[in-house]
Amino acid sequence: MNTAIARISAFMIFSAAFAANAEYRCNPPMTVNDRLACEAAQQGPEALRRFVSRWDQQMASLFFADYVDDQTLKNWETRRMAAEQTKDETAPQVASNERH
Repeated sequence: MNTAIARISAFMIFSAAFAANAEYRCNPPMTVNDRLACEAAQQGPEALRRFVSRWDQQMASLFFADYVDDQTLKNWETRRMAAEQTKDETAPQVASNERH
């Protein structure tokens, strides 16, 4: 439980730092690169990070934070929590030697 709270807190602080200087470009996307970056953002933070990194190597000025808003962050967090819950439910139950 404490680990989950720490992760969520760190994620929110990290995202707030990015959002402070960002100009949200997905409402509506202005260029083809913006549209593609917004589509990557809908897939998740890793997809967006890969997309931005790939374009940065080609001298395009794309910034991760420009394609993330509060709703995007909420969607990512909801998906992450659902994935963790699914992982916990499918994890094998291990017997313990603890007395009841």
